[in-house]
Amino acid sequence: MLKQFLNHIAHYQLCKTKDKILLAVSGGVDSMVMLHLFRKAGFSIGVAHCNFRLRGKDSDDDEEFVRRATEQALVPFHVGQFETEHYAEEKGISIQMAARELRYRFFEEVCEKLSYQVVATAHHLDDSLETVLLNLVRGTGISGLTGIPVKMGIVIRPMLFATRESIQRYAIENGIAWRDDVTNATDDYQRNFVRHHVVGRLKELNPNLPGTFAESLQKIQGARIIFDRAMEALKRTAVERQGDRFILTIEAFKNTGAANVTLWETLREFGFGFDQCVDMTRSTQAGKQFFSESHVLTVDRGVFVVEPRLRQLFPLTEIGPGAGTVEQGGVCLQSEVVDKRSFIIDPDPGVGQFDADRITYPILWRSWKAGDAFVPLGMEQTKKVSDFLIDEKVSRPDKERTTVMESGGQIIWVVGRRISEPFKVTDNTRQVLVIRPIGK
Repeated sequence: MLKQFLNHIAHYQLCKTKDKILLAVSGGVDSMVMLHLFRKAGFSIGVAHCNFRLRGKDSDDDEEFVRRATEQALVPFHVGQFETEHYAEEKGISIQMAARELRYRFFEEVCEKLSYQVVATAHHLDDSLETVLLNLVRGTGISGLTGIPVKMGIVIRPMLFATRESIQRYAIENGIAWRDDVTNATDDYQRNFVRHHVVGRLKELNPNLPGTFAESLQKIQGARIIFDRAMEALKRTAVERQGDRFILTIEAFKNTGAANVTLWETLREFGFGFDQCVDMTRSTQAGKQFFSESHVLTVDRGVFVVEPRLRQLFPLTEIGPGAGTVEQGGVCLQSEVVDKRSFIIDPDPGVGQFDADRITYPILWRSWKAGDAFVPLGMEQTKKVSDFLIDEKVSRPDKERTTVMESGGQIIWVVGRRISEPFKVTDNTRQVLVIRPIGK
């Protein structure tokens, strides 16, 4: 096994002999064998153990077992003790997720403090098989079928070449002691259910399941590389970024022959689900919208427009009297009051110019909403902002991004488009409030 271990490390370039390596050791057979192999290979190592305090005395006994083993091996020992249940409740997450966050945060802190280059965990081939089966049940894409990554950031997995059976056999043959986690014998966790009830039945169909899986994993990982390159090429030609907005060419995705999948692979980082992407590819209605937790996608003429949701883009912002700058949604505006005698009106509708004496502070800068109305410059009658935007032929995505400024309960400006007639600069104006985008 030592030869396979070293070949695996060399093949994937997981670490170098001169590296200082932190081993994540729980006291179970997998991590104790990993510790043995690293010591036998002569690497510079330290051991990190996490006591999550979830199993009472058993958790403390695990910690003491690992401590004694490291003392006998003359290996530096680092322990993290956590109130995992309290942390999970405080964060509103599962116990498993809490333990994962605490574990990797602890590893990073030890590495940073004591200059370890990498963290080694003892995940093995059976763990990877269980992960793939769980991901199939959860409905992940091709990324979920590639198993546990051999390397991710500073975390390496030098035991992924080995099966659980071969690790236990090696431990017995070499007199390596370990502790069993009693929770592994229960079906309390999904992974345990897969291990106890699914993998065993699959081995009845194929006794060489681990070997077959390892071969399949190589094929899937190779296919993933090809797929990722194709997706990168598609995004270069079909996705245009405009600040925090993304424009996707619909036809380009349909021409892939797998529009649902390629669209989902592009949009999932924005929180959209696969079912939504299926509906998107079927939709031809301009203006139809789809929402994720953080973004909105609008169907437009030949394109999908993706942008952050307005509630995140445009919170209510106040503008006080005098000169100053305000910013929201990536838009920065500068305001100042100037003497009318030295002022020349700027014809650019992107610059707000108002009779300063008509203004009541603070000015409220916000997203427009249903029912908003104003008297557009040059008109006498009140008009709804929604009707104004329609008449101006403003696209649906740009409508959603439109903001207004309000003074004393009246809208004085549909920002960047039209000021309100009652607030315009006249011959009787003494001072002018000018609000312009930075750079204009």
